[in-house]
Amino acid sequence: MKFRFGLEKVLQHRKIVEDLAQKDFQEAQAALNLEIQKLEDMNKAVVSARDEAYRLQSEGGKNKTPALGQIDDFIQGQDLRKESKRKKIKACESLVESYREILRQRAIESKIMIELKDKKKTEFQVEQKKREQKFVDEMNVMRFRKEESKT
Repeated sequence: MKFRFGLEKVLQHRKIVEDLAQKDFQEAQAALNLEIQKLEDMNKAVVSARDEAYRLQSEGGKNKTPALGQIDDFIQGQDLRKESKRKKIKACESLVESYREILRQRAIESKIMIELKDKKKTEFQVEQKKREQKFVDEMNVMRFRKEESKT
């Protein structure tokens, strides 16, 4: 007799739900990582703009003033964009955290079903061994009676 778990469909459903939660979490994490990378790129652009401004100031000359003004405007614009990006990152972080909690819950639900299946399987195996032992005992009794009747 083979073990059959009566709640196998429920277990499969919970695993599917857990996989979907994992996918959602990974997508949210990827979006967060992308936003963080964009912020880092903005920071690098500001650093390189400041380096360029320093280079222009070091060279001196009146014709460099418009370029310095443009760099200053760029840096101010980037500061505003970076602030907006930080807010977006905070929103992404909270979304990732909520997906992490959902994933944790789904994993717990799946684990409960897996543990139940393991428990039922162990119970089945114990019961199976009892049946086999009972059968072997009956066979020995029958063999003993048969031998007794011959003698």
